[in-house]
Amino acid sequence: MAYIRFTAEGDRLSSFRDALRRNGVSCQKQQICDSVYTAEISANAQRMLSALAKQYGIHLEITARHGMRFRLAPYRRRFGFIFGLLCGGLFLSWCNAAVRSIEITGNERISDTEIVRALSKLGVHYGVPFRDLPYQYIEQQMRLAIHDIEWITMRHSGGRLIVDLTEERLPPELHDDHVPTNVIASETAQITGMDVRGGFAVKQIGDTVKAGELLITGAQTDSFGVCRYYHAEGVVTGTFFDTFEQTLPFVSELPVRGSSHTETVFSVFGKRIPLTLGFIRPEASEQIIYEEDREPLVLFGKQLPLSLIRCRYTKQETAITVYSESEIQTMLEEAAARYEQNFHADDKIISKRTEISRSDLGISLKINYIFEGVIGKSSEIFVKLS
Repeated sequence: MAYIRFTAEGDRLSSFRDALRRNGVSCQKQQICDSVYTAEISANAQRMLSALAKQYGIHLEITARHGMRFRLAPYRRRFGFIFGLLCGGLFLSWCNAAVRSIEITGNERISDTEIVRALSKLGVHYGVPFRDLPYQYIEQQMRLAIHDIEWITMRHSGGRLIVDLTEERLPPELHDDHVPTNVIASETAQITGMDVRGGFAVKQIGDTVKAGELLITGAQTDSFGVCRYYHAEGVVTGTFFDTFEQTLPFVSELPVRGSSHTETVFSVFGKRIPLTLGFIRPEASEQIIYEEDREPLVLFGKQLPLSLIRCRYTKQETAITVYSESEIQTMLEEAAARYEQNFHADDKIISKRTEISRSDLGISLKINYIFEGVIGKSSEIFVKLS
């Protein structure tokens, strides 16, 4: 609040004070010393104060002025300062009128990248004005684009677009123990263990079975000739054979990185302004690898919606590569290790026999395995109703 402090003196000082009260001028911090009256009033009452002082012949002196209006008064004719304030206000208004950042809450299974990509396809990206966003339509389309979204809403706070969502709850896995099933062999193997938890075993430990052969049956005919069906369940283990085979040549043609060109771009609220003069962007094709590094600008520890982006376009070429015998053997051993980890991580290796053959073109590796593991798998019984 703006206020002024004044001193008044004269022969009709008491009448002047009474006139101030009658006209509704509120005086604060009043003092009278040696016929000098000192007080503070609101800056809006200065005109009334001057008129009453003239009417009663009071000598009036303004000793202090406080408030924003008095601080800005010296700058009222400095048009550059006023223009700067207007530009700053317009800039802040423009910052809060467009999307500067996207904040996503409530997602666990769905990644932020997937949500931002779906929003981008619907026209929601950095720099787009909030007034151009049809929120209800975008929310409906997001539920169609990402099926795991059960509920979604969008709102903006300043320049932030806040996306709140709830993911669909996954139903619990259903294990129907009443469905008639058999347990059959998934591999041609020799049975080493059987743990029957439902149904009736038709094989025993030591038997050799073929892939698809019945191990535990869920069907049984009683003494009256009536066939009854059960849910067969159990763990059947056995030993079985498997083979890994791969050939690698001594000479191969591999993709390599070629010449690289970098373009510097200045990003302002999602709008990209090229800074590299004379740069010609290569045509998009499978032979070009695109990479970018983003460096956001920071002011007083706060990240601004401005950033420098260095875009790299690298040409992908092919080169003839020659491998030595030891290198090929190392690569074959690594491939065999990946095979064991990917396909038989839960199985125990009983034995393996390695065969290596060399030719003028390359080296072949063949490994004959004997594994021990679970060989039984569940298979439903389809009953024809009469």
